[in-house]
Amino acid sequence: MPPKKGSESSNRPDLYLFATTILVSDRRRSVDWYTSKLGFEVIQDLGHWVTVGHKGSNGLIHLCQGPEIGAELEPGNQGITFHVRGDFEKKVSELERGGVELETPVTKRPWGTYARISDPDGNVITLNPED
Repeated sequence: MPPKKGSESSNRPDLYLFATTILVSDRRRSVDWYTSKLGFEVIQDLGHWVTVGHKGSNGLIHLCQGPEIGAELEPGNQGITFHVRGDFEKKVSELERGGVELETPVTKRPWGTYARISDPDGNVITLNPED
């Protein structure tokens, strides 16, 4: 949800995250993967500008077909983290059983628990428990 408008105490711009971009080789294949494997919805489909996410939530993902804009794919850790609601280990296992490739299985560290998945183009995304 966007921050409240009208902060009288600051001259800073009223900003919030709208979307981040992941470069993909085939937009339609990626839309299918992000919707069928991760449960996102297509929010906008305007040709080049296709976003997935959850209606009413911030933080959309623009699935940008890199080759059509002359950009090379940049597989690897994208610096994107999704929070997972519910039993984290169970949900990660469900993703794996559903065909999502785990880059890093559920790992517990002193600073927290995480897992990493990769999309069909090798874009790596971190998963953390919501709490």
